[in-house]
Amino acid sequence: MATVLERSRLVTASPKGGNWNGLWTGVQTLWLKHMLKFVSSSMEITGTLGLPILWMFFFGLAMHGMVSQMKTMNINIDYLSYITPGVVMLTALSAAILGGSTLLMERVNGVIKEYMVAPIPRLAVLLGTMSSAITKALLQSVIILVLGAILGGGLNWNVLALLAGLLITVVYAMGFVGIAAALASKAKGMEGYHSIIMIFNLPLMFTSNALYPISELPAFIKVLCYLNPTTYAVDATRQLWFGGTSEVGMWIDLPVLLVFMVVCVWFGYRIFQKSVANPAS
Repeated sequence: MATVLERSRLVTASPKGGNWNGLWTGVQTLWLKHMLKFVSSSMEITGTLGLPILWMFFFGLAMHGMVSQMKTMNINIDYLSYITPGVVMLTALSAAILGGSTLLMERVNGVIKEYMVAPIPRLAVLLGTMSSAITKALLQSVIILVLGAILGGGLNWNVLALLAGLLITVVYAMGFVGIAAALASKAKGMEGYHSIIMIFNLPLMFTSNALYPISELPAFIKVLCYLNPTTYAVDATRQLWFGGTSEVGMWIDLPVLLVFMVVCVWFGYRIFQKSVANPAS
């Protein structure tokens, strides 16, 4: 903690945290702090990757043979390739949730108040946590993609397609990092946070096209699919990474995801600002 404050104070002599000159250094310092903690915690790494890997091995491989025999399923690629983008988004969502957990713990433990003493903008505190969550999501996404390819998925190794898909993953994860930051800024404790955040995990996966084509789902689930940003992220990355047939259209996927990201990040920052300005709320 002392290191964070000392490095931040080197940015500017201003006694207030509103000096934007310190934004980049503040973000970089907090990002490094969170990433060093992450790479030194084998439990956090194992816990974050455990569920997606289990999905790939047990659900993906088990369903692969059965789905390949179902002629009614409107899938033009093998099932392992089909579900891999959904597993990537589940991993990115988990990283966003953990980012919110980190923000909440620091707020409850009074660490955020110590950050506020440093001459860095408040936005740097939020972006430092958000950027570390996004970095974790990217690292985990690459691991899942490589694992999918090893297990037999038909991954498109075109560099531009891979990078474009990862950029879409970042946009998707940033939206949920914004939501997680808002919830973490208002929650009174870890129990309350996780009781609310649970609705952003498996339910989002099952009410999207991550596991099954939208055309195969009941009408009321289809409505939920089109309201779910996961649908658009999976649709876009499935086209880029595995050449899957689009169920929505890239020209719809990208604008929806960009609007989702901007609105959620703005919302998260507004709630975070209020919680810092009025800690008792």
